[in-house]
Amino acid sequence: MGTLNAPFGLKPQGLIGNGALEVFQQYPILSGYNTNIAAGDVVLLVDGGTATTIEKQTATGNTSTAINMVGVFVGCTYTSPVTGQITFDTMWPAGTVAADAMAYVVMDPDATYTIQASAAIANSNDIYGKNAQLVQTAVNTVFKISRVSLDVATLGTAATLPIRVVDYVGGSRGDERGTAFPLLVVKLNYTQFTAAAGV
Repeated sequence: MGTLNAPFGLKPQGLIGNGALEVFQQYPILSGYNTNIAAGDVVLLVDGGTATTIEKQTATGNTSTAINMVGVFVGCTYTSPVTGQITFDTMWPAGTVAADAMAYVVMDPDATYTIQASAAIANSNDIYGKNAQLVQTAVNTVFKISRVSLDVATLGTAATLPIRVVDYVGGSRGDERGTAFPLLVVKLNYTQFTAAAGV
């Protein structure tokens, strides 16, 4: 139950409708990229001129401008510059030099995720189909997880808001409704692969 303020980013849970979520894509991370990315962080594809690579999306989104998102980071592989061994990790450590670094990204536009809300929801019936901003907080480097949450104060209808609320975890009669920091089922409201413009 969402009784403690302990956000964990977006945790993949399934698909809109029926079916299990079993697919992710691999995309390169620029060697030396100097920002931590942890499981549950929203990421985007960035065109660097000679290569297109994954970066952490640090913007929250708002009611006037859409943000770029390709999906949700769930881990990475790279050759450790310390050990010389292939490393599998749920966090990309900022500044790591590794020419073979690859991110694992859930990028199905119909994927659903569990996320914690930033506060209690005053009108508990007024969440379904609403959009919201993200709350961006630094990665938890001890547990190697995201600290992103959903900004309850921004629940609205603007198409540029990046997150779409589907339901409470457990449904409308479940334990999350009415808690201090409820857990919600959400999806990305749009992605770089649903936009007409290329990266």
